Formats: sequence, C-alpha cells, structure tokens
Amino acid sequence: MPENLYRAELLTYPGAWAFQLPRAGIILVTDQELRDLEDPDKQINLSLGHEPRMESLRQVCERAKAQGCRTLILAFDHFSASTVPAWGTRCSLYPDKPEYIQRIAGISKFAQQYGLGLELSLLNPLEIGPGYQQETGESGKWMHYRKGLRDPETGAFSVQLWRQTRWAANKGAVNIESDSVRVFAFRERRVGGTSYRAVNPDEIIEISDSAQVELLGDKREGMERVRVYGTGHPELGKLNRVLVVQVYRVPEMDYMSDKAFPYLERLIDRYADAGVKLNALYSDEAHIQQDWSYFGHHDHGQFAMRYVSDGFAKKFAGKYGDQYKDFAKYLVYFCYGQEDFAHDLSATEPVMHVFGDSPEEIRKTALFRSWYYRLLQDEVVDLFVKAKKHAEKRMGFKLEARAHATWAESPTIDMWRVGEENLPKNQYEYTSNFVWSNTVHQAAAACSDYFRWGDFLTGNGNDHAEGGWLDRDYYAQALACSTGLLNKVPYSYAAHWGMPNETSQRRTNINNAFGTAGSPLFGMVEDMSHREVEVLMLYPFDLVAVEERFGSWMTQYGYADMMTQNKVVECGQVKDGALILGGRRYTTLAATFEPFPKPELLEMMKTLAEQGGKVIWSGPPPVIDNNGNHILQAWQDMFGVDYSPSRNEGLMAPGRQVAFEGILEKVPSQVILTDLLVDHIYPVSPREGSQVVAGAQNHILGVHRVLPSNGSFTFLGFRPRDDQSASLGYETRTWFEVFNSLGSYPGTGKSGEVNDNTEYLSRTTDYLFCRFPNGTVAVAKHFFNYEEGWPGGFARNPEEDKKILESRPLPPDEIHLKDQVVNGHKVTFDGTSAMAFRRDSAGNLIAFAGSNCNEITFDGKTVQFADQKLPQLAWAPVPENRQIPNGARVQLMVYGTGRIRIPAESLSSPMDAFVEGPTPGSRGETVPSVLEDGKIVIDITPSIQGRWIYLVNRKVN
Repeated sequence: MPENLYRAELLTYPGAWAFQLPRAGIILVTDQELRDLEDPDKQINLSLGHEPRMESLRQVCERAKAQGCRTLILAFDHFSASTVPAWGTRCSLYPDKPEYIQRIAGISKFAQQYGLGLELSLLNPLEIGPGYQQETGESGKWMHYRKGLRDPETGAFSVQLWRQTRWAANKGAVNIESDSVRVFAFRERRVGGTSYRAVNPDEIIEISDSAQVELLGDKREGMERVRVYGTGHPELGKLNRVLVVQVYRVPEMDYMSDKAFPYLERLIDRYADAGVKLNALYSDEAHIQQDWSYFGHHDHGQFAMRYVSDGFAKKFAGKYGDQYKDFAKYLVYFCYGQEDFAHDLSATEPVMHVFGDSPEEIRKTALFRSWYYRLLQDEVVDLFVKAKKHAEKRMGFKLEARAHATWAESPTIDMWRVGEENLPKNQYEYTSNFVWSNTVHQAAAACSDYFRWGDFLTGNGNDHAEGGWLDRDYYAQALACSTGLLNKVPYSYAAHWGMPNETSQRRTNINNAFGTAGSPLFGMVEDMSHREVEVLMLYPFDLVAVEERFGSWMTQYGYADMMTQNKVVECGQVKDGALILGGRRYTTLAATFEPFPKPELLEMMKTLAEQGGKVIWSGPPPVIDNNGNHILQAWQDMFGVDYSPSRNEGLMAPGRQVAFEGILEKVPSQVILTDLLVDHIYPVSPREGSQVVAGAQNHILGVHRVLPSNGSFTFLGFRPRDDQSASLGYETRTWFEVFNSLGSYPGTGKSGEVNDNTEYLSRTTDYLFCRFPNGTVAVAKHFFNYEEGWPGGFARNPEEDKKILESRPLPPDEIHLKDQVVNGHKVTFDGTSAMAFRRDSAGNLIAFAGSNCNEITFDGKTVQFADQKLPQLAWAPVPENRQIPNGARVQLMVYGTGRIRIPAESLSSPMDAFVEGPTPGSRGETVPSVLEDGKIVIDITPSIQGRWIYLVNRKVN
C-alpha cells in the first residue's frame, strides 16, 4: 500500500517526518456541535480550555489551507468535554450510526474544497457499538464476579456487589445494562503454607435457578448496590461457597464474533461510498469499553470484571479446550482477596483460587489467566488491523493512526498509600505501602500490551509522564524507544503533561537526547529515530496474570530497550552473537519476570549465548511454558542450576540483603524491600562449572555460567532494583552494575582504557548521553533529582506554578563538557538544555542542535558556528529519502539574531538560502548568504528567526 506522501516544493515528508506537518482540528464535546457544523458558517465554541474560541468550519478550513494543512481532525473527546459547560452530552451520534455518516460526508465534501482529508475516530472500539448492536443483535458482554458463603445444609447464600450502570471513557458515557445474574456453587480447600484455595473446576455447579436480586437503594455515580441471594439445592452437600456472576450487556462489539469484521468492512464502505476522504484515523486510547475511574470499580479491593462475550468464550474454548465453553464459572480463578466474610486474618489476604495444590497446577492457573489476557488483546488488535487495511484499500494509501492505546499507565496511575504526601514522588519503587496497579484494568480492557497495539498504531507512544509524574528514571523514554522499534513508522513519543511549563521543558530536554519525539530540531539531527543501546529486557506482560495486584513493570530502568517475549520470538533472530530486532543489535538479553516462556524464546537465548552473547534471567525459574508443557529441565540445563519449585512462587525475604561475589563482586549489596510477589527470592543449587555470584543468608540467589564461546548465562533469583531518582532517599543501581560487570556496556576502544559507552557515562556522570544509528551523539543535563511537588492538572495556573518554582527552584540545566570522551569522540562544549552533533566520515561537522552556544570542539577540531551565543540553533543535511530534484539539501533553524556560519565542507556545490514560505517545505523569500572560509554565512534577522531556512543548490545559468 503506497504512502500518502506530502511532497512540497523543496522536500518531502515521508514516514515519521510527516509527524511534523501541521493539521487543523475540531474536537467535539456534544452531539449538537456536529449538527451545527452542517452550516459551514455557523460559529461554535472550539476552545478546549476555559476561555471560549468561536469559529466556523469555513474559518477553520481557510486557515488550514493557508498553513498548508492537508488533514482536518474531527473527533469527540470526553476528556476535553470536562472543561466546558456541556460536559458529557454526547447521546446518539456515533460513527456507526447513519446520521453521523451523513453529517461527516457533508463536512468532508466541504473540507475537500480546501484540499483537506479527515482524521476520524472511526476504527476505535470505544466508538463502534450502538450501530453494531442494532444491526447484528449482538453486543459486548462483561461479567462481574463476587465470591460469598453458602450454607451447605440449606443452600442459603447472600452476596452483595456494586452493579455497574454507566461507564465513561474518552469517547463519552455509555449505559450498562444488566443481562442476567448467574450463581455457581463450589467448595474449596486451603493449600497449606500459601494464600491459595484449590477449587476443582468439575465441582463448580450452577444454581442460578435459586437466585434472586434485591436493589438495596444505595446508588453512586454509575453504580448501585445489589444483593444476590437464594436457597435450595441441598443435594449439593458440601459445596459451601458461591460465585455470583453479574452479566452486563455493553454497547460495543462482540470482537470475536463472525459478524465483527464484515460489519467493520461494511461500515468503512459506507464512509467511502458517501465520498468521505480519510487521511488518518484518530486513535487516542483505542481500548474496548471500560470506565475511566481508576480505582472506583472494586469489590473488596479487587477490579472484578472481565470481558466475556459469546464470541470470546467460543474462541477461547476452540483454542484451549471445550471445558471453557461456559467461561463464567472459571471466573472463580480470577477472584482475588474477596474473603471479607472470613473469620480469621485471611479476610485481608490476597487469596486466589487454583486448579489444584501442586506447584504445576498452581502455575497452570496463572497461565490460564495469561491465556485470557493474551487472547483478548490479540483478537481485538487483529480485528482492527484487518479493518484498517480495508480502509487503506478503499482510500488508496496508508492511513496514519498515531496515538497510544491506554487511558492509564503503570506505574503512573498505580496506587501507593502515602497519606498527605505527594503521590508522584513515591511512584518509583515497590515498597510496603504499594496498594494496587491499574494494569489489570488495562489488561481487561485489551490495551495493556503497547507492543501488540503497535501493529495498528502509527509510530506508537505513551503518556506515562502524565498527571504531574516526571518519570525521573527515564522509564517512559526507554519504553518509547522500544515501542517504536518494530513499528512500520519507527518513531514513538514519550509525552508528558500536568507540570509547570519550565519543568516540562526540562523533561523535553531528556526527550531530545533520547530521540523520543522531542523538538523537531533534534529530530532532524537524529534522523527522526530513537537512541540505540546493546541491552534488551523482556517486558513482564504476565506479571498481572500471576498476581493481578501488580503492574507491568518490575524495575523502572531507562538504559535498555524492552520487548515482550511474543514480539521477540515473532520478529527477532540471533545472528553473529547478537539478537537482531527492528534493525538493532542486542548483545545482552535479560528476562525480568517470565513465568511462561515460549520454547522458541529459550532456544533463542541458548543460541545467543552459544554465539558469544549474554543472557540474564531474573525472577522465577519457569516450570511450564506458554502452552502448559514442562520446561524447567531445559531451563536448568541452560543456566547450570537446579531448582525445586514450591507451591508458592518463590520465598518471602523482606529486609534480607543480597551480597555479590565472583564476576559481580563490584555490585553493591541490595536490600529486598518487601514480602510482595515481586520481591520473592528463588534459591538454586549450582551445577558443576557454574559460579556463585549472589546470595542472601544461606540462600544461593545468583549463578553465572560461561560457555566456550565466551557467551554466558546468568541467573539472578531476586528482583534487581535500580532507581536513579533516589526516591527512597538513596540511589539503587543493581541492574546497571550487573550489566556493567558482565560487559554489557562496552566502550568503543577509541578512547584508550576509558569506557566511552553512552549508557555507562549516563550512570557515572551528571549527563545523559545517547547515540543514534546515523552516528549522532546527544547529551542533556540529567533531570532525575528534582522531586515532584505540584498539582497534576492538564490546564495550568501560571501564578500558582510560579510560586511553586520560586519555593523550589529548578536545578541548572547547563552543559559543560571538557574533553569528554563519548562514543569514540572527545568533546568540549558549553551550552544549556540539550545538544546533539553528527560528523561525516571525513570528520566534518554536518549536523548540530544546541542552545545558548556558539561553538563545539570535537576530536581536536573547533567549529565556531555563530559570532555570539544564540538561544537555539540547529542544522542538518536533508536525508536522501526527503530530497527532490532542485530541492533543499540542508535544513536549519535559528532562534535569536546574529551571524551564523554553517560548515560547508560536505556540500558539493554553491548554495542559495530560502526561508520557508507559508506552507511546509515551500520556497519563501531569498535569504542573503555568502560562502566564506568553507562556511555558509547568514545574518539571522528578526523576520527569519524561528523559521525554517533551506539551502538549495544554486542554479547555473
């Protein structure tokens, strides 16, 4: 499918470069606003803030055309609706309703007169439902489960729960209908030494015919309290527990139905046949229906709802066994901590239910939950990927869908009990006051796997640093570099909001260094790509399946890329001692929590080590693979250890200290913080030829095995901590020191015995250093020791923020490098914020971005590019895939005024300079320039500062 390429007069905008193109936007908050747009001259309030902004469709389109926009965003956004008086008044106009299509067609026809295509929220699960329900007779189904007591003699039971009545998400509020109530009787037995209760699935018996429902009159926003009760079935004898399942009909699709894709296909055809021109798909928070409220849907502290449509149950049973056809009764194995009826301390314990009491049966129960989350995620993504491809076929080109899938993130929206303290500054470590993660909410809504959603989304990205959280461990930047890795447009963003503007700029400096969609000035130097690194860590997708309290992170570590094991197996290959993934080479692969590995993953690890690479496994040794088959023996043989699995996943060791020896002897000792699952330890016995490298008390927790290839396997039977933010008052750096001791961050060898590796320097100096595939080196002053302490709202109060910053001044962001070795270079530089430079094979400076500077010295060569320090300037050659005949060869921008001198050694012919015209990439007025001592000299005047300037080969008469 061809790209919808924007071709300007001087250059093109392929791939990620298209993200720099301006686009107009109309964000709707009511049905009436869409109806009002039918009159292109009627003005409506388009403000997303508290001050009104009245404009008509015609005015928006005229301005868009003048700016060179080719896309008009038209979407409903419930988040924006909260800032205007008509909050939440979307009632009937959804993309799969005829009236909506008719009105959109009229708007599209009008916009096309101005050369505009639409960006519609068309293929978003939140928007497709009412029409689907009406046309197919199907809907989504959610099941809400609650455990209770049953008298085995009389059969009497009584269970209360919060019945859902209304949910609100990014596309508006929807009403939830009660479909039915089902009740199952069962019995359980305690599994000694654990918080597990064994339940035989064959002994779970439905007794729904005895159930009655009573409304208790207690109504809250979007829910009401109900009691489900009954008596009878004394013949069931010892079944002394019940599982109540409240089934909801939700106005969304049955995503696994045979009718789902044909419906989406017809829907797209209706738009295309109506003459709607699509340029993009507005895809912000593209998850299935759920409510925004983070922790407001919990029964006795558990998020106790799962999507189980008829199509899902059929699909799950077809894949994993006929016993799952009636999925409702298996929801008992999702129950967590619902023991409020207990007469002992177990009432507050995280009690879970398992298939049996053997170590294997317990793990197979967690695997069952993993299957649920994986199938739900995969089926939803695959459906919309398929629909997107059909839409692209109808439009004739690729459709951009740039956004992220979740409405909440882990750890950002995870909950710690902090009293009156600021929450964000406490969200960097699993400590004893950790309460609950939002990951299970996201997993149930089919959006917890950022990497899988990358198959649909363009570029991908995350909003982790939202609501005032600064992400001082750079976890979100590392995640963005990772989700961009395999995307068809490999350039993700690490967005942020909810902080003072000055603080926001400091985080942008870090984005600029990482290459995570910061300033376009840095993007052009770095070729719109992410930094590269030698270490890949496996993203712990299955942590929530083992215990749903926990998030999608084990350690927030910013100096490695991340990937799910599924994507590693699907897209990776081992070659010449490295794992090749997305065109990058990783010589170290580390597992952080991988209880159900694919056999192919272990085979890749084995091959990597045999070819000289490094493999590290932390956390629980795997007993079974992703299909439930035995895999422990193969794992033990690889890592040179023996492990005896118990019914618990590891041992509790709160307060114990892990000490290191052997090849890891320089790693500082580490304290095990808590008794939580994430901090469990896994003692092993080393086999002959394996070296002990870590232990706690009498337990061996670390073993290192070297292969003849000099590759290695390292097992760490605990959670290595790493927190550069020092959120607990001290820094921990176990992961970094382990990687460094194993040689995962090698220098280039061009700086003698000094390690000039960018990640090594980032953890041993005051600066963040990054390197890029095109040879660029970037640097920013670290910003990890400034604690959060401000309201996290989206709209800012400048006066309030000013007072906050006056009371807590920001640290300096000055950069002072003196003969700093980095990635094979020796650099001297003075400036602020962030800096990036690139040289060609001849050693000439060909690209640069920096602030408050006028020169740089690298490899003994000083380049003065301005007569005085300028607030900001950048230049870079136009890459070949952007060039057109007689077009731009160099692109630059300067903030401030004065004379600049752009090195011209690499330019093959004389150049003329032009400022950009009114539209992107257009030729504006000529900028006077001269070639002087191998440099192009330009005087930057107030009229051209802050505008793109293009250098074009001079025409020869």
